[in-house]
Amino acid sequence: MEARAELRSLLEEWVERARTLAGEGAELELYAQEHRGLTVKVYGGEVESLRYAHSRGLGVRVLKGGRLGYAYCTGFDWEECRRAVEEAAAIALFSAPDEHNRLPWPGGAYPEDLGIYHPEVEGTSSDEKVEIALRLEEFTISRDPRIKRVETAVYADAVSEVAVANSLGVSGSYRSTECQCYVFPIAEEGEESQTGFSFDVAVKPSDLDLERVAGEAADRATCLLGSRSMPSRRTTVVLDNMVAAEFMGMLAAALSAEAVLKARSFLAGRQGDRVASSLVTVVDDGLLPGAPSTAPFDDEGVPTRRKELISEGVLVGYLHNMYTASRSGTESTGNATRSSFRERPGVGATNLFLLTGKGTREELVRGVEDGVLILQVVGAHAGANPVSGEISLGALGLRIRNGELEQPLREITLAGKATDFLRHTVAVGEDLRFLPFEGSLGAPTVVVEGVMVSGRG
Repeated sequence: MEARAELRSLLEEWVERARTLAGEGAELELYAQEHRGLTVKVYGGEVESLRYAHSRGLGVRVLKGGRLGYAYCTGFDWEECRRAVEEAAAIALFSAPDEHNRLPWPGGAYPEDLGIYHPEVEGTSSDEKVEIALRLEEFTISRDPRIKRVETAVYADAVSEVAVANSLGVSGSYRSTECQCYVFPIAEEGEESQTGFSFDVAVKPSDLDLERVAGEAADRATCLLGSRSMPSRRTTVVLDNMVAAEFMGMLAAALSAEAVLKARSFLAGRQGDRVASSLVTVVDDGLLPGAPSTAPFDDEGVPTRRKELISEGVLVGYLHNMYTASRSGTESTGNATRSSFRERPGVGATNLFLLTGKGTREELVRGVEDGVLILQVVGAHAGANPVSGEISLGALGLRIRNGELEQPLREITLAGKATDFLRHTVAVGEDLRFLPFEGSLGAPTVVVEGVMVSGRG
């Protein structure tokens, strides 16, 4: 029997055994998670650090009359599970009742063969993984003589197993693997230095494109040498796909029903309204092939699916787990997330992305007579506020004149409101790219008109 099937069967057995412990009329959920990962950092042709992490545990939710108790244990042992069930049941007795505390019923068969696990991650030795990081550093330095050193080059991977079962009949499990590499080169010319960045994410190590990552990171550093500021003005900006994907983090937070119910979203109360250009369609798809956060079900056992949240500029809906769906009078969208088995489920994106249009970044740049290509933003978490919708971000990029990239720019700031960025989007490219952060955020190159770019000079 596969390890994932064994864990699922174990939880099913423990749910049955724990019913009497939880008390008459109680509903019970067990959520198991195991995570093993290796991270290699290299510097100057040597291993700077090599860290192996392994965690596993079990989260227990007990519901009785709307009262919720939560506890966890850090092992897969019945005695530990039993104590956690008893503790969660005791906590539930003293919790305030809330009719919206609910567990899901079975929602049909979970999809299989999503391509999210490959044994190559476990079959590749630590020495081979160290070699991947060293090759990435070597490729990056050899790309251009102006790349004098690499701040850090990293290879990291993880093997995860998740299982969930509840007393209403939900039961499922899956395994997944992920590996990634990234590098920060430093380009120098005279007294000036600039840092670049690039990454790749895959299900197995052999799918990582080290040469592409090295080349892109080096090019991003060297193209910014000689940068200076520019006079403040409203202009057209072209957001590189990595930058556009960072902006999706702000949207993901604002589209969370948890944030909406707490009045912490600039999109609260806007369902059914036009909030963006007709070119903007935002999708969350937990079943997207090859994407970093694809899984058959969310962290409550609700099947994941594809849903449009903004459709051709109109806000269609929000991301929900069971609790927010009940409070909002709708159904869960399969977006319950937990940072670990130690936490109760919240709401988060799976693979949230801006639907592609037409054109490469180069083609979109050629269509801009006067503007700025934004290659990096600084402090996206602090400078893009999902509560107010205000944006104020330091940036680096390249001036665009007559469709050509010219003067590199630094010490500039993008300012405005998220709704203005969304409404004034005039082109969306085809080069979709995902960042493996906060779930999984993706976007192609985006062109926005009338953005305030503040600078000096």
